[in-house]
Amino acid sequence: MSVGAPAEPGLHRHSAAAIRRRSRPHPGWIVRQLTSMRVALIMLCVLGLMTLAGTLLSQAPATVTGNSAAYTEWLSMVRPKYGGWTDILSALGLFSVFSSIFFKAVLVYLSVSVLTCSLRRFSGLWRTATQPKMIMTAAFFEKAPHRASIASEKDPSAALAALSAAFRKDHFRVATANDGDDIQICADRFRWAPFGRVAAHVAFVVILIGAVATATGGFRDESVVIPIGNKVEVGHGTNLAVEAKSFTDSYYPSGPPREYSSRLAIYKGGREVTAGTDRVNHPVRYDGVTFYQSFFGPAVEMQATAGNGRVLFKQGVALAFVAQNQKDRVGRFLLPQQGLTVFVVSPASGETDPSIPPGSTQLEVYQAGKQTPVAIETLSQGKPTTIAGVNFKFVREREFTGLIVAHDPGATIVWIGSALLVIGLFTVFYFPHRRIRAVVRRRAGGSEIGVAAIERRNAMFADHFEHLVEDIRRAVSGADTEKGGTVDA
Repeated sequence: MSVGAPAEPGLHRHSAAAIRRRSRPHPGWIVRQLTSMRVALIMLCVLGLMTLAGTLLSQAPATVTGNSAAYTEWLSMVRPKYGGWTDILSALGLFSVFSSIFFKAVLVYLSVSVLTCSLRRFSGLWRTATQPKMIMTAAFFEKAPHRASIASEKDPSAALAALSAAFRKDHFRVATANDGDDIQICADRFRWAPFGRVAAHVAFVVILIGAVATATGGFRDESVVIPIGNKVEVGHGTNLAVEAKSFTDSYYPSGPPREYSSRLAIYKGGREVTAGTDRVNHPVRYDGVTFYQSFFGPAVEMQATAGNGRVLFKQGVALAFVAQNQKDRVGRFLLPQQGLTVFVVSPASGETDPSIPPGSTQLEVYQAGKQTPVAIETLSQGKPTTIAGVNFKFVREREFTGLIVAHDPGATIVWIGSALLVIGLFTVFYFPHRRIRAVVRRRAGGSEIGVAAIERRNAMFADHFEHLVEDIRRAVSGADTEKGGTVDA
């Protein structure tokens, strides 16, 4: 078998290097992907679908997403609503859409894409505004969509002065250039207005940054329940706690609540740092955390003591849940050392339960891991009962206040972006850029003036152009010699 000529030294090595170079993304390819309208539309559709899913589906509170046990308990609460789809939706991450890495990645991609497009657009707009092409061809004045030719008995210099005055009277900035024996004019009105588009694009990025800041560093707990006289930790690394000191409410004669408010005290590191009355639409704020008054309801103060008299539990229990019979309100507290879960049941306001006489409450006590209660006992106020070796006492009835506790670090950023968006769009739509070209040529017995413009996107421009031509015609004919006016820079 014959053997061919040996390969040139280094050929395979260089070929492999060339293959590696070809496999690397070229910077130009990356820029094309970032500025691709098709890719941007796909990302916007993905973002819209994820936002829709996050809006329609219940979202797990931030307090449970990092705790597997708490998240499992939360899933058990929403399982009756979603049935067999619960585990599938959970596996797809649709119960924590806005905090998912994929959602944030889409936001980052869109932000970088918009910024890249804005930077490319900015350079072109800057050149257009500051370095316009001054000399236009004769074909431009002959074929422009909007054009007019005006004869004047004035010499070119006088015609140029009258023409410039007519432009300035209509708030145009005028620049001139010599084209041989002719004189060309570039007249601009609101030449900086196109930058409103860049501002609108940047505003979109600012809003996305605010959304990412909120999704990353913010939280919103919509059902913080505090029995009056109790204190709860805010969590989320804030080192804050909130205490409900008192509660007041008033009602319309027909029954619905007219107004209700809570007196709150905010603690940081165990020290009270502020206090205030929390009303609907008038929240209490501290250190970027906002406490909104949201709802209220009944509570009971319970006491649990061990056989040796040691107090295991003594505080209010909010009856924040509705029982299956739709007539009773239910609360819960834990005795972890004894492995007990205690449910407290009382009739809702205006309801009666034959098994729970007025002035009493019912306890259902469960041992850890058991599906059936250890005991179900009805307690009269002030009379202790022993269950599973623990003495339980119904001290008195109370109320609880329900708060929404939120920290939104991106709110200010979103407001800035929204304001920038409004300003940008307002500038573009209400101060449209106008650029009109003119040329002054010497003719026997005077001058000839050509006026032309390209404006296809605004149907109102045709009327503006015609009125401007009439003003120019009067000015160069000597019928209106008024000069001056403001200049748009």
